[in-house]
Amino acid sequence: MNIKTLVSVNVLAAVLVGCGGGDIELNPSNTVIDSNNTTNNTTNNSGGDSGGGDDNPCATYEENGQTRQGAFADGNCTYSASFVSDTNPLTVDLNIPALDGGLHIFENSLWVGEDVDASQASNGTSIPQEGDGPSLSIEAGAQIAFSSSNDYVRIARGSSIIAEGTADAPIVFSAVQDLRDNAADESDRGLWGGVQINGNGITNKCTDEQREATANNVHGCHITAEGRPATYGGNNNGESSGILRYVVIKHAGFEVVDGSELNGLTLNAVGSGTTIEYVQTYTTQDDGFEMFGGAVDLKNVVAVNVGDDSIDFSEGWVGNIQYALVTHTSGANRCIEADNTGGGRADDLEPFTKGRISNMTCITSNVGENEGENPSSKGSSEGVLYREGAHFEMYNSIVTSNASGMASNECFELDDSEGPQTIFAATGGWSVAKSNVIACTEATKAGVDPANGDFDINAWLTSGENTNNVILDENTTGALPAMVIEGLDSNPRAYITAASMTDGNGGAIEVDVYDVTMLENTFEAGAAPAVGASGTSNFFDAVDFIGAVSADNDWVAGWTVGLDN
Repeated sequence: MNIKTLVSVNVLAAVLVGCGGGDIELNPSNTVIDSNNTTNNTTNNSGGDSGGGDDNPCATYEENGQTRQGAFADGNCTYSASFVSDTNPLTVDLNIPALDGGLHIFENSLWVGEDVDASQASNGTSIPQEGDGPSLSIEAGAQIAFSSSNDYVRIARGSSIIAEGTADAPIVFSAVQDLRDNAADESDRGLWGGVQINGNGITNKCTDEQREATANNVHGCHITAEGRPATYGGNNNGESSGILRYVVIKHAGFEVVDGSELNGLTLNAVGSGTTIEYVQTYTTQDDGFEMFGGAVDLKNVVAVNVGDDSIDFSEGWVGNIQYALVTHTSGANRCIEADNTGGGRADDLEPFTKGRISNMTCITSNVGENEGENPSSKGSSEGVLYREGAHFEMYNSIVTSNASGMASNECFELDDSEGPQTIFAATGGWSVAKSNVIACTEATKAGVDPANGDFDINAWLTSGENTNNVILDENTTGALPAMVIEGLDSNPRAYITAASMTDGNGGAIEVDVYDVTMLENTFEAGAAPAVGASGTSNFFDAVDFIGAVSADNDWVAGWTVGLDN
C-alpha cells in the first residue's frame, strides 16, 4: 500500500494560529484510503472528481481507524481488492449509493461477512446468526458491475443484503462488458459469477444430530457451498438474510468445476424471514434461481434465457413461489428441476423437499442441447421435472412451448429412476397438481421405479385430488397450437396469459382457478396439502387467472429485460 503521510497542513495551521490568522479556516484532515490504495488527506474545501473527498460519491466504510472509499472517475466508482475481495471480505456495514448514470465497478468479488467453516466452529469460533454479521445496503437504481467470471457477490451466514429497487429504478448486477462497454448480448452467459446468499437454515445434507447445539456452538451443520469455499446450513428456517426487491441479475453464472457452479441467484439454506420479490435472472450460464435447503419464499420472479434450470430446488427446501415467469428464448434446460437429494444419496432423506408453486408460466423452446441461436450444454429445453424424492404442490400454472405448433420435449415429468419417493408422494396424496394447463406436443412423461408399479401420469393429473388440469398434446387431434399465451404464435417473447384460452380447434379451455389463499402458512413436506379456509395464507394472493401475468396485472413491464414489454 502506498500511503503518503502529509503533515504540512497541520504545521501550516499551527504557524497561522501563532500569527493570528483568524480569517483563514483550516478543517482537520480526513484520511481516506481509496480503491487505488493511496491515502488522500482532504479538507472540506477539496474538489475534483477522483479519489476521496466531499465530491466523491463512492461507497465508503471505516475500519480500524481508516476510511476506505472507491475511486471516482468518469462518473464511475471503482473498487479494488484492497476495498473488498474474496480474501478481504467486508466486516462492517456498507451502503452502495445510486450514481447518476454511473457504475460501481468491482475488480474482485464482493464478499460480505466472514465465513465460519466446520473446523473453525469446532474450535470455538461462533457461527454468525441473523444480525451478527455486516449488512450490505444498495440504493434503488444502483448498477453494479464485475470484471471477471470468477467474481461474485457472497453473503456469509449471519450477514445480510438489503437491495431494494423500484419498478422505475431497479438495482442491476451485471458484467463490465455489459454495463460499461455495451458489448454483451444473449449469447454472453457467465461473464461474472452471480449472487450467493448463505444462511443458517435446514438442509437434509445435515442430520438431526448435526443441527443440534454443540458444546461450544449453536449447531454443528456446515455444508460447503458451490463456487469457492463457503459454508451454509444450520437449524433456523425462519432466519432473515435481507431483502432483494426489484433486482435484475444479468450475464451471470460460472462453472468452477463440473457439479460446482455459480448461478444467477443461489440461496443456500436461506430462511423464510428473507424477502425475494420482483427479481429477474437473465442470460445466466447455469441456473437462474437455486435453493439448497432452507425455507425462503419467492414472489414475482422472472427467468429469461437461462442456460440450465431456471428454478432449481433441493436438499429439503420447503417454500412457496407465486408469480414465476420462465421463458426459453433459445437453448436452455428446464423451467423447474426439483430434487430431494441427489448426488447418489437416498431419496427418502428428511426433511423432504417440497415446493408450493402457484401462477407459474413456463415457456419452453424445443431447442436441443448445444443447438439453437444461444446454445446450452446443460440439456434440451424442457418444462417441469420432479425427481429424486422431491414433493410438490403446483397450482394455477401454464406449461407450453413457443416453438412452431408448440413442439416440445417433455413439459411435465415425474421421474423415479433413482428412487421411488417422488411418484410415491404423488400416489399417496402428498404431491398434488390443480388448475394447470399443459399445452405441448410431449405434454407429460414419467420414469417409474418398479416399486410404484404401473403409474399413468395423465390419469394421475386428471383424477382424485388433481382437479381442473387440462392436457393438450399431439395425441389430441387439432388441440395444438393452443391460444394460452396472448400472441405467442408470432412472438416467442410474449408472456401474458390469454384472456380467453382456446385449443387449436377454437374450443374454449376452461380452468377453475384454485384458491391458494386456503393454503396454511406452515406445512409438512411429507404430508397432504395443508388447507384451511379462504384467506388463511399470508403469502399467496387471491387471483382470478392462471399463469404468471395477466393483462390486468402486468407486473413484469418496465423493469425486466429480454421480454416483449
